[in-house]
Amino acid sequence: MFETLAREDLFEGAMPEAIAEAERALGIVLPGDYRAFLRFSNGYNGEVDGHYLVLWGTDELVSNASGYDLLLPNQRQVLIGSNGGPTAFAIMDGRYVSLPFVAAGPLEDEIRVLAADFSGFLQAIGAGKGW
Repeated sequence: MFETLAREDLFEGAMPEAIAEAERALGIVLPGDYRAFLRFSNGYNGEVDGHYLVLWGTDELVSNASGYDLLLPNQRQVLIGSNGGPTAFAIMDGRYVSLPFVAAGPLEDEIRVLAADFSGFLQAIGAGKGW
């Protein structure tokens, strides 16, 4: 599932306790595939098939996700990273989506569903669909 991630851009994996603490702090339960990613690499900062991707580690999930008014964390949604520019990535209702950090209109009109699982999310990013 993680073969599209550049090895040099990976981090040491998070301990299960750190993931559980982030979930408690955010008031959410992350999808199992995203928890598996965090155990594999506690965040990511690099390219996926030529497209830039930043995924926050457990500490950043808590500090960054609640720092943006556009999508405050709740039981159904949480920001997880960005493309290093104007696009945020989130998990909403179990789906991986992209949305602008600054919406030009109603936010719900600008949310794009990228995938139903983390593997599909990485494929969508690699195919350039995350912008």
